[in-house]
Amino acid sequence: MKLGEMTWPELKALDKNKVVPVYPIASFEQHGPHLPFLTDTLETQEIVERLDRRLPDDVAVLPTQWLGYSFHHTRLGCLTATSETHINVITETVGCLIEVGFEKVMIVNGHGGNEADMAVALQKLKEKYADSRVYGVAYWKAAHERLEKIREAGPHGWGHAGEMETSMMLVIRPDLVKEERGGLDGTHPESAYGDQVSQFLRIDEMTEQGVYGDPSFGTKEKGERMLDAAAEALAEVVGDIQNGRL
Repeated sequence: MKLGEMTWPELKALDKNKVVPVYPIASFEQHGPHLPFLTDTLETQEIVERLDRRLPDDVAVLPTQWLGYSFHHTRLGCLTATSETHINVITETVGCLIEVGFEKVMIVNGHGGNEADMAVALQKLKEKYADSRVYGVAYWKAAHERLEKIREAGPHGWGHAGEMETSMMLVIRPDLVKEERGGLDGTHPESAYGDQVSQFLRIDEMTEQGVYGDPSFGTKEKGERMLDAAAEALAEVVGDIQNGRL
């Protein structure tokens, strides 16, 4: 069900111990020379809508929040909140759901740059609502094993605006996908400690075209399978939340 299409009496009548509100968060940022600024938002919305179709009586879906944290894309183009603003938007939105009586809330993240802010928001929500159960999940992490069986571009080919996002956009809005997509883009640390050492870099410091992957591997057929894989994984997460396994 879509929360925004309900009336307040309908909201009041919901079994708030069973129904899980789904709050999708995404971004408005460049996705290379071949995909639109709203790519993350369109993808996340589509995945959540597919989740809703699978579990219409178990979830209450919110509209996807397009404003995310995208500072690392500013030199190529984005609309971004500061971390402080973004964290506050997340915590206050979820806080409203808790205040109205929902016992469990799931945030679905559709943008890698939101991960840090979402983690802090979860901490702040627990500090303010000690008995709350708020869950944050990135769809690509939940569906990792499923997606691995679909990807063909190798370990560095599926990232930002690469194989996966190009494939999904060919399903969602093929009219917005440019025919000239280019190939593999993005640099990776040469050090053996590259995965253990954290640093924050802008996208223009890591790529030539604002792509961190290989869009040439994108196909509509894979996109359909990827979207379904993400929705199926999230449906399992909802089930585990409802049954107390999370």
